Amino acid sequence: YGRKTLFDYMDGAGELYLAYDFQRIFVQKYDKPGSPLITAEAYEMSTSQDAYGVFSHDPEGEDVGVGQDNAYAVGLLRFWKGRFFFRILAEEDTPEAKAAVVALGRSLARRIPEGPRPALLGLLPKEGLETTSVRYFHTQVSLNSFYYLADDNILHLSPRTEAVLAVYRPRGEKMTLIIVRYPDPQQARDAYEEFDRVYLKHDVAVDWPLRVETIERGRHVAALLKGNFLALVFDARSKAACERLLAETARHF
Repeated sequence: YGRKTLFDYMDGAGELYLAYDFQRIFVQKYDKPGSPLITAEAYEMSTSQDAYGVFSHDPEGEDVGVGQDNAYAVGLLRFWKGRFFFRILAEEDTPEAKAAVVALGRSLARRIPEGPRPALLGLLPKEGLETTSVRYFHTQVSLNSFYYLADDNILHLSPRTEAVLAVYRPRGEKMTLIIVRYPDPQQARDAYEEFDRVYLKHDVAVDWPLRVETIERGRHVAALLKGNFLALVFDARSKAACERLLAETARHF
C-alpha cells in the first residue's frame, strides 16, 4: 500500500505514518496450523530519522535485541532499522509465538543497513532525562498526541520543521522540554511571537529571546529563541528549574 491507498489497509491510524513522510507499507501474514496467526508490517519511510520518529511514538516494552531500537509487549514487536519501521504481531502471546515473532524480526533486520538517528537528539541535556520519554516529530498532529498545547498550530510546525520532546525529572521535579528547529531564524521568531501571544497571552512579544512565566497552579513555562531554534519548558515548579534546563539546552545550539 502507498500513500494514496494506506487507508485501504488501516483506518485513522494512518495519519501517524503520513506525518513522517511515509512512502509505502508491505504486509505479509504467516500461518502455522495450531499456532497463532502472525502479521508482519514493514513501513518504508523516506529517511531513517523518520523511521526512528515513528518508533518513538511508543517505545515502551521489553528489549529483545532487534533492529536499532525495539520494544516487545503482548505479542507485538515494534522496531526500526534504516528507513524502515516494523510491526510484527501474533494474535496470541504464547512462548512459541513470541519466539517466532522475534526470529522473524531478526531475519528482517539483518537485511537492512543501519541509518542515522535524528541529529536533534544530540541537543537534549542528559541530566534528569527520561530516555523512554523522547519523541521525535514534525507536525502539530504528532505534538498534540504527546503534549496538547492548542487546537491551532501556534508553533508553526510543518513537514519542514524538526522537533523533539522529552520529560526531565531533575531532583524529582517533572518538566517537559520541546525543541523545534525551523528552516530559518525568521520562522523561528514568528513561531515564538505567536506562542507568546496565544499561549502566554501577551499583546506584544517582549523580553525575547528568553521568557519565563508563571501560569496556573504555580507552574512555570519558559521559552528560549536562538537562531532557528525555539526551546520551550512546561510544568516546572520553579523559575530557576526552567532557566537551568534552558541554559543547558542552549549550550548545544
